[in-house]
Amino acid sequence: MIRRLTTALLIALSPVPMVRGADDPAPLPAASGGPITPDDIMKLRDMRDVALSPDGHTVLFTVQAQMSTFGSPHQTIWTVPSDGSAAARPFIVSAGVDSAPHWSPDGKWIAFLSNRPNPLVSDKGTSFAFSTANAAGPNPPVAGTPPAGAAEPGAASTQLWLMPVGGGEAIPLTAMPGDVNDIAWSPDGKQIAFLSVDPQSAEEKQAIAGGANWTEIDGDRHFSRLWILDLASHSARRVSPDGVNVSAMDWSPDGKRMALRVADTTRINDYFYHSRLVLFDPASGTIGKTVLDNAAEGPFWSADGKSILGEVIRLPGFIGLGLRVCDLDTEAVRPLADDHPGLFTNVRWSADGKSVLALSFEKTRSAVVRIDRRSGTVTRVAALDGEASDFDISRDGRRMVAALSSPDRPADVWTIAAGKARPITRINGQVADWKLGKVSEISWRNSKDGKTIYGVLVTPPNYVPGTPTKMVVEIHGGPEWAWWSGWLGSWHEWAQMLATHGYVVFLPNPRGSDGQGTDFARAVGNDWGGMDYRDVMDGVDALIARKVADPNRLGIGGWSYGGFMSAWAVTHGDRFKAAVVGAGPTDLVPFARITDTPDFPLGYYGDVTANMADYDRSSSARMLANVQTPVLILHGEGDTRVPVTLGLEFYRGLKMLGKDAEMVKYPNEPHWFHDPAHQRDIQRRVLAWFDAHL
Repeated sequence: MIRRLTTALLIALSPVPMVRGADDPAPLPAASGGPITPDDIMKLRDMRDVALSPDGHTVLFTVQAQMSTFGSPHQTIWTVPSDGSAAARPFIVSAGVDSAPHWSPDGKWIAFLSNRPNPLVSDKGTSFAFSTANAAGPNPPVAGTPPAGAAEPGAASTQLWLMPVGGGEAIPLTAMPGDVNDIAWSPDGKQIAFLSVDPQSAEEKQAIAGGANWTEIDGDRHFSRLWILDLASHSARRVSPDGVNVSAMDWSPDGKRMALRVADTTRINDYFYHSRLVLFDPASGTIGKTVLDNAAEGPFWSADGKSILGEVIRLPGFIGLGLRVCDLDTEAVRPLADDHPGLFTNVRWSADGKSVLALSFEKTRSAVVRIDRRSGTVTRVAALDGEASDFDISRDGRRMVAALSSPDRPADVWTIAAGKARPITRINGQVADWKLGKVSEISWRNSKDGKTIYGVLVTPPNYVPGTPTKMVVEIHGGPEWAWWSGWLGSWHEWAQMLATHGYVVFLPNPRGSDGQGTDFARAVGNDWGGMDYRDVMDGVDALIARKVADPNRLGIGGWSYGGFMSAWAVTHGDRFKAAVVGAGPTDLVPFARITDTPDFPLGYYGDVTANMADYDRSSSARMLANVQTPVLILHGEGDTRVPVTLGLEFYRGLKMLGKDAEMVKYPNEPHWFHDPAHQRDIQRRVLAWFDAHL
């Protein structure tokens, strides 16, 4: 989509002038040992969504054109043997986005999502039969007419497609008027359940054409519905009832029932904080009993059909996740390993159903763990040198793969055997020629309570230990998130780029972060800028004492909560000589009242009116007179999580006081940027800002 930019905004986005003497040589490119540039970062590809075939021999995974973004315009599905015996190759490719590969239970077919041109929609928008006679592979499903209400012609709509494992032409299965956004094969492979968002009705389209372009805040919009497609007849029917927004699903082992994750509204706040797991009868379309409230992940049905696994947001406070096993006979809900000093993600049942397998993020690294179904005992299956975003296991549980980034490479597919992991792909081969910063896990103690805090340190190539060096402290978002001892290079992860330009980069995981258990993550309730800030500054002092950081050349920056902490740091001292505040909630009362997830700040500080003094106490926008540091503020104009007015308030307040501040706002960008030009500009400005002031 073409962005319309005003003249003023074009000026604001114009390149930062780079001053270099006439005789200075041009810097070497990264491929020849020079520093990493924003252009280098933007050429990196991201890989996600590993899907291991039922027999464990083949891995499917997605590769997209941009690192760390949810809006990449191009994504493909690749394949590689799980033993690494052959090179990875593209398997399902189109000009747009192909994603979410799902193996059929017999391993012969792959269902996936794609926004490629759909032959089930004619030029006039009417549907027609589509023959699969030429489809490769055995026993292709019989295609008929798509569901009523086909997609509009020419629309880049995401639909459900099918591909034979042996290759050939992709077969379109749906032409829904709204996007399809999830898939689940039935256990017998004869049906595929999918989710699709309600489209605009004819009345809505007519009203909008007539000028009714307003939005009712918190009004229900278009629900995500559950549909079931019968592959033999190629007929799809909507099975979910009115008034329920469905976000996840799983079939019972016998295929007669389903479990769903649902919410009563389409609001994102209810999706995050007020979803529940329910039983569902697809034959009658009847929702049964709720098995788990405040569900954050799931449902996952056990192989014996007697239990459902999920994760909950642990109340009070909406901070931290907890594993829960729901016994369907007794209706008991049992916690699993709530005291584990790590964060469980990507949970699933083991092949024998006696345990739960999960990724566990601990300190700064991921591990694959097994959690005993009865005792909750956690056993490490494999320690991973980096941060894993996904993993999968074969049907018999003997083979395992993960999507893992390590300190010297962005995410690749790794195979796991005998407690060891090794890479079997090289998605970004150019990185092997880059001269990278060294990534290390470090720890220090809080000077007030002695708590051990962990973080990551990235030092420049050829760094000599004991040499005080200019240092940037980068704070992660969240606060419940964490930095990892893995790849640290994307539009909002600046460590490798800065390190190759001569900076030490310190990435702390203060209290409030993941990696040390739920109590550690909850420890910043009513205390943003308190002990978390002390954790950060004690880490800075430790690095100065170790003669790693130059105390006279310190910078700080971050995105979201990282922006909050950067703003807090410059209102509480002059130790930092430059700061970058990216999409930071710098004034907590308006933040709590205008964010699209109001339960988030309430979980930390409680009711706004009753606790307004506490919100104000943690608001750096109320302390602008203290700022002595040049501040760069970056914000997306379309941000509903931390609205741009908060960035403007901080910037205008500084300028009114004659402080050194600059601000750039980016059109149409939400909290997590999508536009490659904007992502590149963020990195360029961050590097130029620290270069100018440090």
